[in-house]
Amino acid sequence: MSKLKLDLIKNSISYFREAVAYAQRDELDETRWKFAIINVVQAMELALKEKLRRIHPALIYSSVDERTDTVSLKKALNRLVDPGIGGLVIAEKDPRKIETAVKLRNELTHFECEHEHEHMEAKFADIFSFMIFFYREHLGLETEEFIDYDEHQRIIGLVKARAELRTRARSYIKAENFIDVWICPSCDESTFVAQNGECCFCHHKEAVIECASCGQETLESNVIDTSNYLDWDYDEGRMVLMEDYGMEMTACQGCIETFKSKVEDMRQAQYYEYMEREAMSYSR
Repeated sequence: MSKLKLDLIKNSISYFREAVAYAQRDELDETRWKFAIINVVQAMELALKEKLRRIHPALIYSSVDERTDTVSLKKALNRLVDPGIGGLVIAEKDPRKIETAVKLRNELTHFECEHEHEHMEAKFADIFSFMIFFYREHLGLETEEFIDYDEHQRIIGLVKARAELRTRARSYIKAENFIDVWICPSCDESTFVAQNGECCFCHHKEAVIECASCGQETLESNVIDTSNYLDWDYDEGRMVLMEDYGMEMTACQGCIETFKSKVEDMRQAQYYEYMEREAMSYSR
């Protein structure tokens, strides 16, 4: 029986070309961006593993000793940017954009979900642009080895369209004199208008709320459950909060480190006070 030989770079290019083919489908095709995203993210995962393989074949495995399961996309990227392993230098926003695209790929693959076409097109453009650079700069490929010229020009049109939309969104923000403009958690652009609760680039909508811990306004998705940092105990079959240190049950990403530091300081203060009382009781 013949065996299929694993070739990371050829498989990556195959998925990339499939992604490009889907991206060029008719706008009315509901599967267009779904399969374009799934395939381009798969292409990226295999390309990252190929780069690791070129550094050392063992690096594509989760455990370099057992060498059974290969690394996840996130772990592959972490190894590549590690100065002691790959030393790969990428744009500051790339890791977050990649993480967002991977999350979207997983949702499209494993769950029922609804996303605006504009949002998925933006995610595709992010990874497409990253892959063009990665294939050329880090895997030494010529453009024609992974995409035909005409297809390249059509997809570039999409990327240029994204740039045009970004410019229009920023012009709108400037014209309306919006003050609180944040990075959108969906498209990673600085186009989320807090007072409207909506991104004027990808149209992602989200509630803006007041952080219970610091009082600052934040996106609802930035709120973190802090109950695990407080003191709980098991009593008669249920968990009971023993000490909250006067702190709230939630915090935002901007104040979570301060929250944890305050809790730890108060915990240590209580401990030292307890030890001091114990020492005084023994001295009597």
